[in-house]
This record gives sequence, C-alpha cells and structure tokens, in this order.
Amino acid sequence: MRRRGRALPAVIAIAVGLTLAADVTVLVSGHLGEDSGTDDLVSVDQGEAPLAPSVAPLTRRHTPHLLVAGTSSLPPQAVERARGLKGVAGVTVVDAARARVGGRRMGVLGVDPSKFRAFAPEATAESDQLWRTIAAGGLAVSFEHGQDGALPLGAVVPAGSSERAGRVRVGAYASMGIGDVDAVVSRERARELGLPAGNALIISAPKTDTAKLAARLKKILPRGTKVAALAPAKPARRPAEQERQDGRGGRVRLTGRPDGVTGASTPITGNRMTPTMRALVLEIARLFGPFPVIGCYRSNADAQDHGHGRACDFMESTGGRMPSDGAMRHGDQVAAYIVQHARRLGVSYVIWRQHIWNVRGGGWRPMADRGSLTQNHYDHVHVSVLR
Repeated sequence: MRRRGRALPAVIAIAVGLTLAADVTVLVSGHLGEDSGTDDLVSVDQGEAPLAPSVAPLTRRHTPHLLVAGTSSLPPQAVERARGLKGVAGVTVVDAARARVGGRRMGVLGVDPSKFRAFAPEATAESDQLWRTIAAGGLAVSFEHGQDGALPLGAVVPAGSSERAGRVRVGAYASMGIGDVDAVVSRERARELGLPAGNALIISAPKTDTAKLAARLKKILPRGTKVAALAPAKPARRPAEQERQDGRGGRVRLTGRPDGVTGASTPITGNRMTPTMRALVLEIARLFGPFPVIGCYRSNADAQDHGHGRACDFMESTGGRMPSDGAMRHGDQVAAYIVQHARRLGVSYVIWRQHIWNVRGGGWRPMADRGSLTQNHYDHVHVSVLR
C-alpha cells in the first residue's frame, strides 16, 4: 500500500485519466519508494468477521518490477504470452483502479490472496491471517490511512463507484509495498465494488532490463495498455545493531533486540486504539521493531487504558520469561526514547521494570510488587497516552 517516498521520474510515472465510471479511474502508476517504517507491521482486526476461507501457503516471494494496466480486461492469451517472455519470473492478474473508500479517493487493487501475497513485502506476505481476512471479503488499507481514526479496524465503510456503491469491512492495516496502492480487496469483492475485472498485471523480472521488457509487453498487449516501472524495494529485514533516523534529524542506534522475534513482522493484537496511540505505535515500531508482539486493546477486568484504546505493551520477551540482557537493553532504549519525546507523542505515563514515569513530573518512581514478572512489567514496556 501507499508508502511515503521519492517521486517517480517523469519517464516512468504514468498518470492515466481514463474514466471507468463517474468516480472510478484506471490506476496505472506506482513506485516502491523509500521505507516508510510500516513494511514490518501487519495489523489484523480481532473482532467478529466472516469465517475466513483457506489461503494457499506462501512458498516463495517475488519483487514486483512492473505494473501494467488497461481500461478493460486483458485478453487471457496476451497474459499467457506475457508470462512466457524471457526474464519474467512471476505474473499475477489484478484489478486496478482509483475508487472511493470511506469518502477518500484511493488506489485499490482487487487480488487473488493466494497468488498476490507472493508479491507483497515480507511481513505482509507471511501473514496468513491477513490474507484470510482479505479472502473473506475484508479490506486491507495502508497504515497511513489508518492513523487519523477515519478508517478504524472493524468498521464497515462505503466503497466503490457511484454506480455500484457497496460497503466493505476494514479488516487490516498493512503495506503492499507499491506506491499509490492504498487498499486491497479480493477480486470477488472488487466485482461488487465496480472495479474493472482483470485489467492489470504485477510482473516480477529481477534479471531483465525493465525498459526493454516494457517495450515487448506493449507489442503483445492491447493498444492503450500502460506500463509503469517500479523502483527496487529496500529489504524489510533490519539487523539488530543499526542506526535509524527518527524523522526529525536525530538518530537512534540499537544495541539490543527483543527475545522471541521470529521474522520481519511485528504482530499487533487488539487494534482498536486512538489516533495518538496509533501514531506512537508506528513510530516506535519503525525505530525499534520488530517486536515479538505489541498488545493494545483488551476488554478484561484490569484493562484500564487498554480498554479505551489509549495503551499498548511493547513486548521484550514472550511466554512470561525474563528478557535476556540484550532484550533488557532494548527495552531501556524504548522506554528512554518515549520519555524523551513524551510531550510530542502525547504520553501520559510509561511503566518498565517495576518503575513508572509520569508526564506530570517526578521522574522514574519504584512500584509495589504486583506478584509476577509480567505484572511488574519486566517483559514489556507499557505506554499510556493522554487521548
């Protein structure tokens, strides 16, 4: 989905204004851009949803290099010829258009979840729950569009064209790694929303000159079909020791890593949170992730701020185990950064290692023993925000 990044060179930034309906136009521009900090995050709603169908497991990944789109369905024979071109490693058929979602104009793809997941960033591709959510009819939208609270997880929002307006459930936040693509639905849902059927291709060709391949594609595809080259993506995985920019000219150098991290993704449980809390989660995950899990909304008896979407726990270990020395150092860095930027981030208080820091003053203060490692906050940094 949409990623902040450098603008496309004019030679490959193809803006198409061919109207399919009053408010649906063909989407045929794209780029992979710079790292926005959300490619290693996947947030899937834990609320009630239709029973998710099975989705094919991820067996390999493809880096997307070309986005091809026309105003109508691409002929099957031409698609097969495209698959057979020298240097093409992977092709998936999608429905691509700009349409309104929740009152906003977005780049939307209709995809086969079992096939398209191979072309997504690593963390997104690996999330079975995400693709089952899409297969069940849910909408996956970019984190950027989820930050202001207008498209909360679990909400049902209007989507599609004015001629075929429908409603869709916001089922997940995730990055699809292609600029100008803000949302993804299944191809079945795309039909209901009035998107063109099978009018686009995502092509992976890692060892081929994309300009020459684009020229060959134009010879076998219908006249008027547009081709946009996608810039190379940056790898999603990041080493534990690395200097990262905080977005305000400062730098953070990590010297530790949470225990229990199994991949590039940071799963987030309980994704109902305020815009202030979500902005903080995105910043901390970008600078200090991946975490084994970030736990946010819950509704049990002791939920407190968690029950209002104003608190999250950044786990440094799992299974109730004491974090390693490296994970402890990592937690110290996370807590110190949040305290340092507390007023900008809207923080109310932070709890870590049986100590509490409150924005009202007084510094770090010890807390009474609550009886367990987790309750004493040795395995996670707890953060509550003011609103």
